[in-house]
Amino acid sequence: MLIKFQGKNKTAAKMYRIIKNNFRLCLLAVHLLLVFSCAQIVAPGGGKKDTTAPTVLKYSPDSATLNFTAKTIEINFDEYIQLKDLNNQLIISPLLSKTPDIDVKGKTLIVEFDKDEVLKPNTTYCISFGNAVTDVNEGNPIENFQYIFSTGTFIDSLKVKGKVQSAFDHKTEKGLLVMLYSDLTDSVIYKSQPDYFAKTKADGSFEINNVKNGTYKIVAIKDANANYKYDVENESIAFTDSLVNPSDKKTINLELFQEPAKKVFLKKATHPSYGRFDFVFSQGSDSIRINNLSNDLKGVQEYVEFSKNKDSLSYWVTNYQKDSIVFQLSNGNQIIDTLEFKFINKEDALKAKRNPLKLSVIASLDGSQSFDLNKNVILDFSNPIKSIPKTNGTQIKMDSSKIAGAEIEFVIFNNFRTTVNTIISDSVTKNSSWKENTNYQLYIPPNTFTDIFDLTNDTITVDFKTRELKYYGTLKLNISIPETKNNYVVQLIDEQGNVTREHFIKKSEVLNYDYLQPKKYKLKIIVDNNNNQKWDTGNYIQHLQAEKVIFNSELINVRSNWDMELDWKVQ
Repeated sequence: MLIKFQGKNKTAAKMYRIIKNNFRLCLLAVHLLLVFSCAQIVAPGGGKKDTTAPTVLKYSPDSATLNFTAKTIEINFDEYIQLKDLNNQLIISPLLSKTPDIDVKGKTLIVEFDKDEVLKPNTTYCISFGNAVTDVNEGNPIENFQYIFSTGTFIDSLKVKGKVQSAFDHKTEKGLLVMLYSDLTDSVIYKSQPDYFAKTKADGSFEINNVKNGTYKIVAIKDANANYKYDVENESIAFTDSLVNPSDKKTINLELFQEPAKKVFLKKATHPSYGRFDFVFSQGSDSIRINNLSNDLKGVQEYVEFSKNKDSLSYWVTNYQKDSIVFQLSNGNQIIDTLEFKFINKEDALKAKRNPLKLSVIASLDGSQSFDLNKNVILDFSNPIKSIPKTNGTQIKMDSSKIAGAEIEFVIFNNFRTTVNTIISDSVTKNSSWKENTNYQLYIPPNTFTDIFDLTNDTITVDFKTRELKYYGTLKLNISIPETKNNYVVQLIDEQGNVTREHFIKKSEVLNYDYLQPKKYKLKIIVDNNNNQKWDTGNYIQHLQAEKVIFNSELINVRSNWDMELDWKVQ
């Protein structure tokens, strides 16, 4: 707007100046308002968080297409998508010779088969993306997203489902391969990939979908080298001798185990001290033997001690006068290794500044620990003890006072084991139990024990305090087992999997567990087919399953000063 005044009218001129100034003020106010408004940081409108997974708008070709011949699949979604953890999520069953290229362009998922890929005729294929397809903004996945097609005239709809668990402890594991083979020969799992497969969930469950009607061999493996074959010694396996027909709609339960290694090998060999050699093997075996090829001298004595699992051994030799020693290790008729060591000199070992040769001992407890009333004191020696020692001078004190008439018996396992039991018993009552809530001291004078190298012990003093009787709980177990020729190993196991008590039975019995520490336990029974009082694994090629393990489903909560009774009928 433009107002123009002419002439010398002072009133009009004054009005013009007022209007002009007011107009400038208005413009300035508007300008400041706009600047202020632009400078404000306004929070977005907000709203509910997007929790909706992407939705498919179109498949090309359509999902469940018959007579499929396409080389490319395109799947369009209603929003932008991305792929997460595709390598671990993707499952294509049956297997393809080459994994197709899978990519995302905006809102489209593209699957492109290799140009040389030849699909099996009259076969239903399932491409399972798992939870790999998610939206871009919030990462919402499409749960168990699949694309199915058939190269034949119909879609196979049968399924095989079940569960895989460890044969030894019934634990489950995610990602184990469960495979179906139309080839029913035993060797197929070594040389061929499966016709169908699936992977277990964390709870061990599996489901193989879109399976063609027929008869199949079923095998589960822990596939160490990811080649869909059972061909590595450290792989575990589960199988059934009965064939599977998906039309039967049965739930398949598989027990996973690791076979004994076909070849036991030496992992480590050391000569840590004078006269001692330690060997560690790839796995345990009852047939491992050690032969000193240099033992052609008179008076040489040898001592061998195996670990509990027979996967390592310690070898001691005395009166050996040569500078070197040669060993041959074997497993049955198979020679594992031949080794030569420079023999450590005894005089040098005795004078060594670090770890000099001597007879040392470690007690199973110290004064800071509470000692169980039903236990014995265990002394672990560094070298085998030559013979059962005399107890002259050995004392047991109770609350700082020597126990009059107490007798102490030392028991050395196998005459050369390095573990010694100390048992206290009253000479009158012959009661071998300790008194509750009492301080004890075991005193063993010097030169009581002599090892195979004629070394003797220094003074041994062990202080300990027994627990109160009311600290413990008891359990009476009435166990009923089938009347068969089988033997059974009954184990009471704590929550950490440690075996706290073990019984070997052949028939239904009543088992009493005293002095139980207050904690939760579970019961386990092993069907000991070969009566060797331990669990044995299986063998696939021999159609031998691992020995059956049964757990009582009831968790046992033992409380202090509490007596429990439990009936267990083993099916």
